[in-house]
Amino acid sequence: MKPNIKPTIKQIKIPHVKKPYIKELVPSLLLLLVSRGAVMGMSPFALGFFGATYNKRTSYISVLASLVGIATSLGISSVPKYLIALSSCLIFFRFNKRQTTLINSLGVGLSLLLGGAVLLLADFRGVFDIFLLITEAITSSLMYIIFIKAKSVTDNFGKRRGMTDEEYIASSITVGIIIAGMGGIEFRGISLSAIMATYVVLISSLNASLTTSACTGLAIGFTTSMATGGSVVMMSIYGFCALFASFMNNYKRAGCFIGYISAMSVMLIYTQASYSIPQGILNAVIGGGLFLVTPRVVGEYMRSFFTKSMQVEAVSPTNRMREYLSMRLGKTAQTFESLYECFFSMSEGRLKKYSDDMGIILDETAERVCEDCKMCGKCWQADFRKTYKNMLELIGIIESEGILNIDNVPPHFGEKCERTQEFIRELNHVYELYKRDVLRRGDAITTRNLISMQYDELNKLFLGMSREVEEGFDFIEDKEEEIVTELDKAGIVPYEISVIEGTAGVCEVYLRLPLTVPHAVVEGVLSHVLERAVSFTETENGLSKYTSGAVYTVEKSLLQLPRDGFGVNGDSVAIFTTDDAKFYCIIADGMGSGSEAQYESSAACRLLTSFLRAGFGIKTALGVLNSSMCLNMENEMYTTIDLLCIDLYTAQTQMYKIGSAESLVLNNGEVKAVSSSSPPAGILADVRLDKKSIVLKEGDTIVMMSDGITESGCSVSRTDWVKKIMVKPHEDMDSLAKEIIDTAIEKNGNFARDDMSVVAIRLKSL
Repeated sequence: MKPNIKPTIKQIKIPHVKKPYIKELVPSLLLLLVSRGAVMGMSPFALGFFGATYNKRTSYISVLASLVGIATSLGISSVPKYLIALSSCLIFFRFNKRQTTLINSLGVGLSLLLGGAVLLLADFRGVFDIFLLITEAITSSLMYIIFIKAKSVTDNFGKRRGMTDEEYIASSITVGIIIAGMGGIEFRGISLSAIMATYVVLISSLNASLTTSACTGLAIGFTTSMATGGSVVMMSIYGFCALFASFMNNYKRAGCFIGYISAMSVMLIYTQASYSIPQGILNAVIGGGLFLVTPRVVGEYMRSFFTKSMQVEAVSPTNRMREYLSMRLGKTAQTFESLYECFFSMSEGRLKKYSDDMGIILDETAERVCEDCKMCGKCWQADFRKTYKNMLELIGIIESEGILNIDNVPPHFGEKCERTQEFIRELNHVYELYKRDVLRRGDAITTRNLISMQYDELNKLFLGMSREVEEGFDFIEDKEEEIVTELDKAGIVPYEISVIEGTAGVCEVYLRLPLTVPHAVVEGVLSHVLERAVSFTETENGLSKYTSGAVYTVEKSLLQLPRDGFGVNGDSVAIFTTDDAKFYCIIADGMGSGSEAQYESSAACRLLTSFLRAGFGIKTALGVLNSSMCLNMENEMYTTIDLLCIDLYTAQTQMYKIGSAESLVLNNGEVKAVSSSSPPAGILADVRLDKKSIVLKEGDTIVMMSDGITESGCSVSRTDWVKKIMVKPHEDMDSLAKEIIDTAIEKNGNFARDDMSVVAIRLKSL
């Protein structure tokens, strides 16, 4: 039996039309005037202004206002075309998710093409109609961009400090089109559009610069007279009048008025439009009269659109170069300061391993003591092998106890040698001379090689900086102006600005800002202008530095555990990202455990970090580190180095190892081991690097460990158990690192037999 299921009818909710606010009706009123601006039987401004002022709450009113304006200027027969176009434009803005100026302008143009195409299908007269339609659509798209630029002036105007030249011109064109919509409203020769054009030009001449006011006059003259066909003449008239009025603005309103009326009279006569002189002068006088009686409060408000100027101090290229080089050289100086501290904390020499050839010591001692001894022939000829063995035994006593004396001389030697006291004294002396000579020569060679290498690397560094200064970066001045404008819109006053783009595409923005400016707002503005993620880096000497972000980022987790019985972990870890978007992770494992091992490893990490941040190459940094450690003479200083470098722009990854434990890379679902067969740093003068290069993909994972992890549960490095953990899914790197270190402790019988450090890293896209 079928269950009794009652059919249900899904109710469709009709969206409720909300009552608009009074201030939301102003754009619709302006749209009515803009829609009246007709040219050659077309209305190319209506859709552009509709799109620029689109508001979901008042969209139906805006459509109605636009149709009324078109009907009163072009006639009822033109309404269907623009009704279709406006409806298409309304649907486009309602459902378009990518609200960008370019896409919206294309949407406006295509909507007008659609409306015109429908009418062309019903009444096609010729190819010229298609040409007019395409021209109107392109004009509408361009006018949308102009209207958006003008609208930005009124958005958050209270926070603005001024307008750019583009905004001035866009506003002038917009006002001119609105005034053009007043065309036809006349009474006995008195034209409302001519009066308002005069008023706007006078306002601009009083408050703006000479250039801006002249451009405003040209724009007003062109747009207000397009319908009459005398655009060129009116452009020259209004432009010349604005120029004369601006010349007289030192005399306030009266001076502007006199200059304008005088120029208007001259231009009407010059253009031989004598029939228009009475009407033209009358309209100019009425507009000028409104200008003269404008209340002070209204005048000050209008003045605020012009007098807010952006006083951003221009930084000369010389100063920019000096500041940039100063920063780079400052970082280099800090690096060498770290090197100095490293040397200062170490002793001035180190005992170099010398040759086992004892011939020099034996010959010198025999020459000093045994040459005139009567037993010389027996000892050094007949019993040479026994004498040589005894001499090696004596030298062994000196090496182990520091000195040879009568108390520690073997009895069989004292009984046989007739000059025991003299032999002891001379052997000590010759051995000391020999040791000092070996040390001197070894130290001289080591020091000379070290200094030579450092000078060579320093030379490479400065050569690289020289190339970078010459061709490695550019100052992007056009972006600087755009950034200043956008910051101004956000109410932020920049005092200085420099935008630098390097060869790798990295942008650096240096801004001198008020102390209270939130970095998040600045980051948003810079990201919008530069079309890439930009984040705050640091503030130095009053300059805030913002750097463009990379394509990738890393999720990382670090866990460390000291060896049981020691309060300090002998491993040191450094994780940082440099200015050129390179991510570094360094694990240094000092020999042994505790504070002494931690001192060795932390010194290595500090020095490496300093070099890499200053721009040294990885091989250079590791070479200088190894040489520095070789100079520690009183206390031999060894440490393993495990270094990872990921380029966050390309995901190119390099792994360098000096005696370090295995690292594991999970790439394409397969775990690969990266191992080292070289001795730790500080043992050999010439460091031997084990290097591995790989290009990572998003989601790839790297695990770096000290030998306290890799040797857990066995006497040699075996990481199969870590590989099994890595291939399992992990929500984040914290859980992966924790599982690895917990398993390592479990394999050691819940006992930390050595210092443990693990870093889990996963590559992610931004």
